[in-house]
Amino acid sequence: MADPFTSALVSDVVGRLTSKAIQEVGLFRGLENDLSALEDTFKQIQAVLYDAEMKQTTQKDVEEWLRTLKSASMEVENVLDEAKTEDMIQMLHREMGKRYKIRAFFSSHYNPLMARCRIAHKVKNVRKKLEDIDANRSRFQLTPNNIREDVAGIGSVISNRETSSLVNLSKIYGRDEEKKMIVDKICNSDIGIRRDIDDVRVYAIWGMGGIGKTTLAQYVYNHETVKTHFDLKFWVYVSNEFDVRRIIKSICGSEDPQLDAMQVCLQKMLQGKKFLIVMDDIWIENKDIEKWDELCKALSCGAKGSTVVVTTRKNDTVKMMAKVSELQHQVGVLSEEESWSLFKMLAFPGGGEGENVSSELELVGKEIVKKCKGLPLAVKTLGSLMSTKEKVDEWKLVNSKFMLEMQDNGIFTALRLSYDDLPPHMKICFAYCCLFSKGEEMSKDTLIELWMANEFIPSKGDVSLYMLGEEIFTCLVRRSFFQDVIEEGTYRGETCKMHDLMHDLAQSIMKHDCAVLEPGKELKIGDEVHQVLHLSLSSQRFHLLIQDLEKLRSLRSISALYDKRIFSQVYLRVLYLNKIESSTLPESICKLIHLRYLKISYSKIKVLPESIIYLQNLQTLIVNWCRKLRELPKGLRYMRNLQHLDTDYCPNLQHMPVGINKLTNLQRLPEFVVGRDKGARIGELGNLKLLGTRKLMLSKLENVGGLRDAESANLKDKTNLKSLTLDWSSLNRSGTFDSEVLEGLEPNLGLQELSILWYMGTVLSPSWLVKLVNLTSVNLINLRMCQQLPPLGKLVNLTSIKLINFEKCEQLPPLGKLPCLKSIKLYIMGSLKCFHDDDNATSKDEILFPNLQKLSIIDCSALVSLPNNFPKLRSLDIQFCDKLRFLPDEIQSFKDFNQITITDCEILSRRCEKEIGEDWPKISHIPNQFIYETPR
Repeated sequence: MADPFTSALVSDVVGRLTSKAIQEVGLFRGLENDLSALEDTFKQIQAVLYDAEMKQTTQKDVEEWLRTLKSASMEVENVLDEAKTEDMIQMLHREMGKRYKIRAFFSSHYNPLMARCRIAHKVKNVRKKLEDIDANRSRFQLTPNNIREDVAGIGSVISNRETSSLVNLSKIYGRDEEKKMIVDKICNSDIGIRRDIDDVRVYAIWGMGGIGKTTLAQYVYNHETVKTHFDLKFWVYVSNEFDVRRIIKSICGSEDPQLDAMQVCLQKMLQGKKFLIVMDDIWIENKDIEKWDELCKALSCGAKGSTVVVTTRKNDTVKMMAKVSELQHQVGVLSEEESWSLFKMLAFPGGGEGENVSSELELVGKEIVKKCKGLPLAVKTLGSLMSTKEKVDEWKLVNSKFMLEMQDNGIFTALRLSYDDLPPHMKICFAYCCLFSKGEEMSKDTLIELWMANEFIPSKGDVSLYMLGEEIFTCLVRRSFFQDVIEEGTYRGETCKMHDLMHDLAQSIMKHDCAVLEPGKELKIGDEVHQVLHLSLSSQRFHLLIQDLEKLRSLRSISALYDKRIFSQVYLRVLYLNKIESSTLPESICKLIHLRYLKISYSKIKVLPESIIYLQNLQTLIVNWCRKLRELPKGLRYMRNLQHLDTDYCPNLQHMPVGINKLTNLQRLPEFVVGRDKGARIGELGNLKLLGTRKLMLSKLENVGGLRDAESANLKDKTNLKSLTLDWSSLNRSGTFDSEVLEGLEPNLGLQELSILWYMGTVLSPSWLVKLVNLTSVNLINLRMCQQLPPLGKLVNLTSIKLINFEKCEQLPPLGKLPCLKSIKLYIMGSLKCFHDDDNATSKDEILFPNLQKLSIIDCSALVSLPNNFPKLRSLDIQFCDKLRFLPDEIQSFKDFNQITITDCEILSRRCEKEIGEDWPKISHIPNQFIYETPR
């Protein structure tokens, strides 16, 4: 399949050579003729590139010519980048002062005179290579601009037809009977049980790739009946390798090196609970049967009715796992009518409803649908493709290409047709995603930053690359290259996944450029390992390859990998390291001058080397879950291209470095650690616009001097901020200024989530709180001195309230009239005696807590009563509440009540004892009851 990288690369190089910015690079003075010649050569080659890419599939010499062109184009890109970077480093030395200039003079790498000679030599050398490549072009009789308007695809713009970026596929076409049958069976605890034979009940959903197995399983998993029937639910993506450790880790989170210990952890979690586990895309073979049996034994501790649902393409797998025929379901194809309904919804504005659809388009569309043979993925992909086409001729062209190219694998042809229609930069953005594992959740923000780091996104005037990346992401979602899009709240960002067959397509496209090395598997590159540009590892075998990886641009390590030779990979744009045991990185990291994305996670590093400031192209610096990290480089303020700085879950970080306000390009900053004597004061935050920051945590607020100091953070002007956490961190202090500091940290009115931690004031009443009418979630944690809570009942959009560790609060504010409130969690509130008096209904007609679904009360030892009216309550969890003596009478009329848990509440547990307790009639209708008393 055609390599998308060459077209994107050549376009990028031409853009650089024709830009005004290149004239400002000092090291190019005297090389104007060479650069002009390069520009002319590239433009001549670009004119025939489309024809060459079409011919390479049948002409091996053209394919080889393109690979040579790609290699030379990367050299040009590298030298242009190097010259620009050398200019930035020289500017850096001027800013930093004489001491740094002297040190740099003795380094040949940063000696300005030697840099000029080195760049000149490289430019002239690569010019000669390009001229030789261009001279060979005539051998292939390539036609300039061989791309008609009607087959040009969507080009560099997204169609402006009115369609949603996230198509609503909540209706699964043609599956109504199947959905109902599966839900009924897995919710009937008596079906498929073979006592004393099976350790666990298994239901198998099977069929060919793209038939809709996962979609059907997702529907079942999220069905309301299933949610209420099972106590616990887990979704595990398995794929080709049946790894028991990984499966158990996905369920219970255990990372114990001993499998036995992991199984014990799993059994503790599942013991006595009715659970549902979906294992998606399983490929178990005879060699794996012992592993499967081992896992089944660990799962045998669940309550009656516990079920494992598996999806698979293989009938042999079904026979091995789901041995009761009643628990096997083969997914069939859609009918033509059902396929047309799905296609129409995607291809036409408004789903083709309520408007006149062209009869000509409908006729062609139905021909395309017929060729999809009822495969939902093919229908969905081509429907998304046709949403970008408005002319009948365009539809006919796709239809004819589908007919000509379709062989045995029609679905792969459909995917490839949609892929071929993308412009080069979108092709490479999609194909690059094969570095992620099958089934892996991908963050939109991460994808865009990786695309930016690899320079896949062409610039467009003054529009930020990130915004252009968002357009690409939206288009790939709209065109069904990405699926399962989840928006985890506007402050957490979007995630997505790729269908397995889409992942296979991406891998086939990038077979020469991308490699994934997994445990126990060989790297299938052969003699071409030196050509690999992007590498993803979950194996320790990197040291065997590193000397051959000459051109590596991306290295993504999921396993514990640390080899100092990594820092000799000078062309790296992306570096992601995990579980580093060393306390720091080597100073030689400064050699990675092309690096734009650096992520270090779950590592023991304490400091980052000061030499990191030489990475003048760095856009993203993520150092998260590094619990020993104490400080960031003092010279961080000189990294002017930094757009994203993330230090999440680094509890020992003392402060942000002084001068962080100089980072004028910084867009995303999830955490700001306030300093006092050495680090950055909170006022430095005031100068940063942080337009891309949706979620911000301010920690060590005890270092803020008072009201004026707090106001200097200028949070009111951070208009895109949706989630704010205010954390005082330190425990042993008086909290004298806490209330005025809190008053000065007034956020913008669009805030949706507010968390306050370790505030030591006795009253929590900032004047701005009641103005935050868009708040949906409030979390107040460890406010141990606080006696009075703010009037939360005035925040009419609240859906969730969490209060933890209030030692002195005796009464809650009125909450019962909040129309949207769904969840209340009260933990460790030893003085709390009751809810507010206004939260008790005085008549049957009075409705309070109209939408509350979940109420959790844990370790509230003084609480004596509950409100009496929760008409929509589904779950009630009460633990360690010794003085709570009874449940309200009204509880027996709550129709949606599904689960009650009472743990270590001696009096209440006795009153709720089955059949004989005084309160038993109130809860006897509840399907799931868990009442425990810990032996004393």
